Amino acid sequence: MSIRKLVNGIATFLFFFCLPAGASCAEEEAVGKIVIAVSPCSDVVLSFKKFLPLVTYLQVETGTEIKLVFPPDAAEFEAQIRNKDIDFAFQDPNVYVKFAPLYDQTTLLKALNLKGGVSQSGAIVARKDSKINTMKDLVGKSVMFGSKLSASKWVVAKMVFEENGIDIDKDLAMYANGGCCEDILFNVFLKAFDAGVVCDHYLEEHAKKERELGVNARELHVIATTTLVPTRVFAARLGLDPAIVASFDRALLKLNRSNPEHARILSSAEIGGFQQAKDEDYDGMRVLIGEQKAE
Repeated sequence: MSIRKLVNGIATFLFFFCLPAGASCAEEEAVGKIVIAVSPCSDVVLSFKKFLPLVTYLQVETGTEIKLVFPPDAAEFEAQIRNKDIDFAFQDPNVYVKFAPLYDQTTLLKALNLKGGVSQSGAIVARKDSKINTMKDLVGKSVMFGSKLSASKWVVAKMVFEENGIDIDKDLAMYANGGCCEDILFNVFLKAFDAGVVCDHYLEEHAKKERELGVNARELHVIATTTLVPTRVFAARLGLDPAIVASFDRALLKLNRSNPEHARILSSAEIGGFQQAKDEDYDGMRVLIGEQKAE
């Protein structure tokens, strides 16, 4: 077992340990504990570090104890929502539209991207010295995508390959679903993979992280970008106390990038803030993935 897998396993155990087996969500609320599920990059440790400042802020602002959990796939997300084991979910839009009827659609929030917009895309990157300059050059090569829960680094990234006549199962030497952008970029830089899919903002806005990784971004380039998709959705489960939902929404809407402390919290989570959203904002995502809207 690798050190990374061991650390991830320990971290997952610690994050879930505070929820006793069989404990109901009502019992969690009774003791003031609120459970927030986040779509992880698949690397639980990195995901926890990214969202810890935001969770700490929410605990102070709402006066509630919060437990952060990372369902590993859509099936587990659905199971925890249906069982009311989670109170809020911060998820990619493709995950939200699958389970929209299970959420309070009147209190939705959308995350802003780092520039204050409400859309995001994926960027397919390769080393400049790899002679990979177009999508066609990826035939017979290896590619690292993001988590299968990711809209920009998996769902629409696959579509770019399809649009270029590339069947990822037949035409690539191999592909894998990696972790966060840091991991994907590092694997491409070290030539473990010929190309990788990262968030569209990553190369431009994370120079400090790249330096910490020992990555020289000037040796990498973007060969294609995906179509734009909505940013992440923050949603409360149906039946959650309206006062609790209101307190969390107020706290998130209060975050302002012009406030240095808020900017630090938002930067860590790689978001630019929050604004109110409506279910119909995600109809385009439904069309894109063929998800029928519940009547």
